[in-house]
Amino acid sequence: MNTVSPPACWADETSVLLTSFWGWTPESWGTLGWTGDRGRTRRTNLLKQLSDPFITVIYVTSNKTYIDPTLKGMIAGFYLTSHETGERDEFTHPIHHGRETESWRHSLRAVRAFSYLPEYRHRALDLIPSLSRTGRSVSAMGEIINDPELIEALRTTPWKEVPVYSSRTKFEAPDDQSENNNGMVRPGPDNAGGYEVPGRVHSLPRELYVLRLRGDTDAYLGRSAPSMSIFKIGMSVSPDMRRQSFQKSMPKGAFDWLTYRTTRMDGHTPYSSHAAAVSGETAMKLHLARNGEHLGGEFYLATHDEIDTAWRIGREAAKAVDEKEPINE
Repeated sequence: MNTVSPPACWADETSVLLTSFWGWTPESWGTLGWTGDRGRTRRTNLLKQLSDPFITVIYVTSNKTYIDPTLKGMIAGFYLTSHETGERDEFTHPIHHGRETESWRHSLRAVRAFSYLPEYRHRALDLIPSLSRTGRSVSAMGEIINDPELIEALRTTPWKEVPVYSSRTKFEAPDDQSENNNGMVRPGPDNAGGYEVPGRVHSLPRELYVLRLRGDTDAYLGRSAPSMSIFKIGMSVSPDMRRQSFQKSMPKGAFDWLTYRTTRMDGHTPYSSHAAAVSGETAMKLHLARNGEHLGGEFYLATHDEIDTAWRIGREAAKAVDEKEPINE
């Protein structure tokens, strides 16, 4: 796999700070903060040493029950952080204003945010073993990273830019409803599909995936559909990021998206060519268009047996093309 280029904002001269959060929700938490008088002094001293802006790398460490367990101990993403100082609640969504009211009051504004793709995230202790000794200090005060190899590993881990909270800006999801009436939609373009992978877009392999909407299917459809579920099929560099994206677009309630199948879950290697993934995705769509019910976009109503058959057909089609395609160096 080719090395992934860092974002343009992370230049060689950009300073890098490491710290930990209880979670990773940049869409509602657009700040880096310190607590108490000692924390305010630490912020002042750091600003004298850090470039403006600088990178803040975040790993998740907490025994809080509400934290996504798949994020605990993982390096989740990074902020581009400015030297603009302020009070914590200026840079965070009101849902946070009544929580831990004395903590992280001495803050800096985060101007951009980037999430590492779940399939490529590093476990913090694997990449930085010293955290077993220094984790408490890093969490409270932050630590400047100077190790070139560590910085390069963090810069080149596959990432996607995500919204960061700002009282000045509203973020809207793109509206893409293009489809036709035969149960088929066009496959995704030969690019990163929203994942920022500068340079060669073929540097990251793609997976096929199937998501299942968990909940009362009859209630969702407003009609009876015995033994059937709603599925979303597709291809992606990061199926889990796609699942998270769909989940975040839904209000909290009785329905949620589960990962039903992915190439890696099957124990197979992701496909080195875009053409292979397209072939597999198209084969699944053709089968479901004939044997399921198209619900628009890449959503289908089908039995588990039919979705499993579609998955097998798609996987075989992708494998056949992938074995013929030269691997990009």
